[in-house]
Amino acid sequence: MTVAAPVQAASLMPADLGLPTLSESTPVGNGLAAPISQIPYQTRAFTPSQDLKVKFSVQMDGLGSRGMGLSSFGYFLPGQGEASFVSIFSETTPYNTGARAHTNDWLGTCGGAITGLCEVLVTFRAGTSYQLGLLSQGLRTFGLGVMDSYTFDAVSDQFYDPTSRQYNAAHSSKFVTVSQEGMLFIGMEDGEFVQTKASRTNPATYYYDYQDWVVKAEAVPEPATLAGLGMIGGGLILSRRRKSKQMA
Repeated sequence: MTVAAPVQAASLMPADLGLPTLSESTPVGNGLAAPISQIPYQTRAFTPSQDLKVKFSVQMDGLGSRGMGLSSFGYFLPGQGEASFVSIFSETTPYNTGARAHTNDWLGTCGGAITGLCEVLVTFRAGTSYQLGLLSQGLRTFGLGVMDSYTFDAVSDQFYDPTSRQYNAAHSSKFVTVSQEGMLFIGMEDGEFVQTKASRTNPATYYYDYQDWVVKAEAVPEPATLAGLGMIGGGLILSRRRKSKQMA
């Protein structure tokens, strides 16, 4: 008798959560955009065809929040805005005690600036539309997804020279890489830092580096799926035992 191998749970892909994929033509780094609408990589609404359980985590070194703004990472219902926002991870202070702009861009980690659980299981219901976002000074939907490994900037925007497009020599660019095979890494941008010559609005130049929140995500199989795999394995063992008895 031929028995098909059990289907393994597929990796969670960026598109599953409405995230654009990082492109070589538009890499993550400290970029510039004016007006703010020109910042690339916007999250989109996603509607699971069946219940989708996702485990979000900020436990790994390098994950968490950056920047001096106080913000939350979560999701909302498209068309309902801030009123429908559900926080997955949030800060009670903008950054960890001792964090600095030129070393880790005001890093906030779980147990420090980020309070509550370091891992959160979210069930996105079939047929319901959701969109990932940040809630800070308003709702922001700048974000992207990267599989397996994500490298991003860890120096504050304030050291970036918009003319030379380089960091000031005293604060050369530093990078952080988070990596785990099969995992989805989410980089979010709050679009809040503005560099201007005369005022905050005329002219306005926005920086984007997609590390205001960096979060790991993975799909979690349904318990029924795991039980089914166990039953298949048990059936194979029972079949082999019966054949052994018949041959004895």
